[in-house]
Amino acid sequence: MKKPWLAASLISVTAVIGLAGVHHEAHMELVRGLSSFRAALPPGTTFTYGTATPSILALGATLTDITLRDGSITLRASRMRLGHPRPMPDGRLSIRGVEVREPFLQTPTQIIHGSTLSLRKLILPKAREAAEGHSRIDLAHVTLAHGQIEQLSIQNLAQSSPPAPVNVHSLFTRRLIVDNYGPALLTTLRADAATLAYERTLQAPGHDPQLVSGQASLERLDLKQVDLAAQVAALWDHLPLPSQMAPPQSFAAHNFRLNMTSGLFRLEDLHGTGTLENQIATVTQDLKGFHFQSDEKLPFHINGAGSTAHYVQVSNLADHTSRTNATLAVPGFMTLTADARTIQTDFTERHPSQQQLLQSTALQNITISLQGDRLLDAGFLLAARQIGNGTTAEQIREQTAQVLQAGLSANPALAAIPDYVEHPAGRTLTVTYASATPMSLTALNAAMSSPAAMLTFLASPDLKAFAQ
Repeated sequence: MKKPWLAASLISVTAVIGLAGVHHEAHMELVRGLSSFRAALPPGTTFTYGTATPSILALGATLTDITLRDGSITLRASRMRLGHPRPMPDGRLSIRGVEVREPFLQTPTQIIHGSTLSLRKLILPKAREAAEGHSRIDLAHVTLAHGQIEQLSIQNLAQSSPPAPVNVHSLFTRRLIVDNYGPALLTTLRADAATLAYERTLQAPGHDPQLVSGQASLERLDLKQVDLAAQVAALWDHLPLPSQMAPPQSFAAHNFRLNMTSGLFRLEDLHGTGTLENQIATVTQDLKGFHFQSDEKLPFHINGAGSTAHYVQVSNLADHTSRTNATLAVPGFMTLTADARTIQTDFTERHPSQQQLLQSTALQNITISLQGDRLLDAGFLLAARQIGNGTTAEQIREQTAQVLQAGLSANPALAAIPDYVEHPAGRTLTVTYASATPMSLTALNAAMSSPAAMLTFLASPDLKAFAQ
């Protein structure tokens, strides 16, 4: 049985408790109601509790030491207090408040627990029949004014199946808050002090796969999303995401850190907005403060605190085209811009795999510009230090320019690249690709997979470069 059925069972427990409280019945009436609920459970499903106390003033009840077990799925709580449940004429159940202490859920693939869970003004839709024949809650039609869980921890017990490159071990957040959750509502979500632990598989041609671990964290995450409930329900039930889905109205992350074997990457702030009007979805992001630390100190200064990035993506949901513009600027070091247009050639409503997404998305054109004398200087300086033996940065620069000149000789339109590498002189290098026939990202990835394939791609007349 699936977790949604277990959640529906827990809601059934609260309904039984609440109705006993509403009718002001004595303790034995509450016990009889819980006994009836237990007797109605399917074979193999067990429900136990320590004490049950009706609360006349709160029109509810309190249970302690709750355990609901269904095969390999277990739901526990040390204490649950329900306030003022009320059946509605349309079959929904309204609950003024739910307080749960030490909620715990274990499945064959996950362990989820927290220190406290608080829900305010919860309205549950009428239970529906699942494929297994058991009632379940439709998360797309749940309404919640305020929800908060403290010390939320999610441990992943299942390994990602190949060829998934990342396996998430655990997720922890000190506090998760959700406000105004429900169908067509503008939902606000906030997470404080979140940490994610993962393993990543690195695959390089000619080498065995290498497994490396890492940790990502952020100080705070804020999200505003219209109809987040529909997206949550789709993900929960493993269904396609809603079509014409609006992007987040706003999102922000503060003090993001990524600990890797090569060092620590930190991003100070990210702010973004999104709109959906007349089937045109627009997403804008602004990032500030890029920092990287490693065991080996760089022999030059980079103004990480002043570095910025700006990203805009405009997607036409009618013809499945998208245009992306991005700029990365590090003061006194480099400015990199990119402008690309893609089209989804095989649009589907279902969740595409990574391979399907690469195959169905095609690149129509792209323009990349770089102004970065100091970036080149720094790269050649680091290469010279790594080679040693008295090799200078200028020698590495000259050799690189010669290799590029030979490799790009089949396409005279790219002659500006080796010239720029050898003598940047404050100029901006621009490389363009534009084809009458869009190239799928799968084909583009294949073109970069080997030196021979790359040389064939670079000889294409659709590629041009100039420096000025």
